[in-house]
Amino acid sequence: MSKESRKKVLDILGMFCAVITIVAYLLLVIDAQWSFLGNVSWLYNILLVIKTYAPLVVVAIVGLEFVSTKGLLIRIIYYAMIALIVISMFFPATWQQLVGLIQK
Repeated sequence: MSKESRKKVLDILGMFCAVITIVAYLLLVIDAQWSFLGNVSWLYNILLVIKTYAPLVVVAIVGLEFVSTKGLLIRIIYYAMIALIVISMFFPATWQQLVGLIQK
């Protein structure tokens, strides 16, 4: 896959994820005012998960789009930063251990 086609795929994926993020936030704001999701708790829970993780996904995809045309070293640095963020979100105890090692 060429760099340009990879960038186009990431662009479309990023736009799709951004729209889903905006719609989820909009539905949650409307529900906070008028509570139309009262009996649909499974949908509300899905919207909360989207609210939590979708901004990270959008930022990661946009970053991937940016670094897809850069050199290998820049991509590796970006992948490492994304990995650190994911570790800190999903494994907070591991993150605390890493911070503890750095502070010593």
